[in-house]
Amino acid sequence: MYTKKTGFSSADFDPKTFVTVPNLITMLRLIILPFILILLNKGYNIWAAILIIFCGLTDVLDGYFAKVLNQSTAIGKILDPVVDKIFYLTILVFLIFDRDFPLLAFIIIVALEFLILAGGYILILKYKIVPSSNVYGKIAVCLISFSVFLYIINIKFFKLNIIFELPLQKIILILSIIVLFLATLIYGFKAKIEIKKFKGERVK
Repeated sequence: MYTKKTGFSSADFDPKTFVTVPNLITMLRLIILPFILILLNKGYNIWAAILIIFCGLTDVLDGYFAKVLNQSTAIGKILDPVVDKIFYLTILVFLIFDRDFPLLAFIIIVALEFLILAGGYILILKYKIVPSSNVYGKIAVCLISFSVFLYIINIKFFKLNIIFELPLQKIILILSIIVLFLATLIYGFKAKIEIKKFKGERVK
């Protein structure tokens, strides 16, 4: 167990800390994911959207219970973002083939998410530091979720041009990519600071 004071915490992977309330809530998203894909495939868009919204709430609840129950763990810090990425990227792949989700936007999102995961892997492997997500990362996830929701519901109004001849679907998508880019930059900046601290402590 550890308490988050800065943006990062020392890695301590105790298998006993895997089975916690926050981690079980996080894993619930992966359990629900196949049912969402089945509903989308069968055209039950509203039910699929409801489950996605519910999964979005679990993303808030796992963090809440981690703090309230003092069950914030190194495993949980890694599990939560990994599950988020698997969950949303899987749904985006479906939307590319079924709902005309922009392939370029998907590639950019994957590239940024890969940079974050790769950076986190290096921090854990080399410096034994577990990174925490920043506020911009959470906002980006919310915006991507909203964009996914708009593509799933597939209402004509969302496809009408609003600003700069762009529909609401694409406006939210572009905004989510911009915020995700900022989250990636901040993540890298914080990681650089933490690495300097780590090297400074070793010199002492």
